[in-house]
Amino acid sequence: MEENKFFYLKISLILAAAFFVWFFGSPKDKLVVSKEISQEKQFNAPAALTNFAPPALMIFGDSENMTPRRDWTVPFLELEAPAALAIKTDGSRVYYNKNIETRRSIASLTKLMTAIIIFENYDLNEVMEIPLSAVKREGSMGDLRPSESITARSLLDIMLIDSSNDAAFAFANHKPGFISLMNQKAKELGLNNTRFSNADGLDDANNHSSALDVSKIFSYLVSKHPEALEIMKINNMVVYSADGKIAHRLQNTNELLEKTDIVIAGKTGYTEKAGGSLVLLAKGDIITVVLGSPDRFGESEKLINWLKSAYIWEK
Repeated sequence: MEENKFFYLKISLILAAAFFVWFFGSPKDKLVVSKEISQEKQFNAPAALTNFAPPALMIFGDSENMTPRRDWTVPFLELEAPAALAIKTDGSRVYYNKNIETRRSIASLTKLMTAIIIFENYDLNEVMEIPLSAVKREGSMGDLRPSESITARSLLDIMLIDSSNDAAFAFANHKPGFISLMNQKAKELGLNNTRFSNADGLDDANNHSSALDVSKIFSYLVSKHPEALEIMKINNMVVYSADGKIAHRLQNTNELLEKTDIVIAGKTGYTEKAGGSLVLLAKGDIITVVLGSPDRFGESEKLINWLKSAYIWEK
């Protein structure tokens, strides 16, 4: 009996030893595979994937309650304008973008920066004399007369409402270093794609900007100098020379002012080289810009209408 017990004990010890050798002596790659599987189960997806929203309705920002929200059932808008933008006035949201940093001629949108320099360097009550060189400037909007005396404020009305090149030139001619001030301001505002060579926007290779930069100029002008916004809201008015003898009947070049109540104000631009340009302030704190468009008013209106349907504006 004792011999049988000894036999079984001997067998048990042999089996235990064999198991010990097999377990601890086997290749480590089996353990590595096990470790890799464990790591795979703990894999964390990149933030871009975890924050992904289905294309039916894209959520912007961190909150699902943020408005407006893009409705992806509405296709992207195709415009003929080579550059276009719709952006929140504070620059925090871009609703539409097409070549927004491409440098282009901007024609009379240049006068937005001209207006900034006027507000920040002129006394609007000052009486200025219109030089002959200003009256000879290309374009006759504003109907200014050589040697006419007029206040800077009335001249500003003529420039922003009637888009007068003569008025812009008269301002630049009145103050030495005016164009340098424009470029200095552009640098201060971080406008990397903007350069000015004149105050009125007539075609020049060294006078250019981009849709994004134009939106920044416009936003700065209407926020820092709200009087400019009030001027650009005016559809038509009459201003007079300083002596009251010469009347200037102004008609806003922005055709959308009275066509739609969504448009609050804006500025037009056109030359043969630049094509049609238009910047608008629309309800909802939105700035739209189209550059080089064959139909600046039609395409701007189309862009505004697209924004109304392509985004969900109510919570």
